[in-house]
Amino acid sequence: MIICLACYEERLASVFENAQEYRFFDVHENGEIYPAGHLSLPLRDTADRTSAILACKVSFLICGAICGQTRKAMQHAGLSIASFIKGSVEEVLEALRQDALHTLAMPGCRGCCRDRCKGFSSAVV
Repeated sequence: MIICLACYEERLASVFENAQEYRFFDVHENGEIYPAGHLSLPLRDTADRTSAILACKVSFLICGAICGQTRKAMQHAGLSIASFIKGSVEEVLEALRQDALHTLAMPGCRGCCRDRCKGFSSAVV
């Protein structure tokens, strides 16, 4: 399974639409996670970004805040999303391995993402 982290430098972008690059990782059934490439994002067009993720065969997106309309379009296309997550790339990957993405919920999230993320990474790994 291919996952995508929407990044700004070495961290998740606080807002999906402001990500500078997508980093892709291949998650194996045994829990191992391997780098699978990246895509620089010079354009800010949300439709282009969505198309890029889908063209790379991504199944699961991990990102910071994301616009509701963008989320709906991606989910309609079959993408699973864990949003309102913060942290470095390594912190996020480790939380994914430990089924603990909810521990990286952004401040002010009010728990909405905790319910979406809890148990989700165990379904991925």
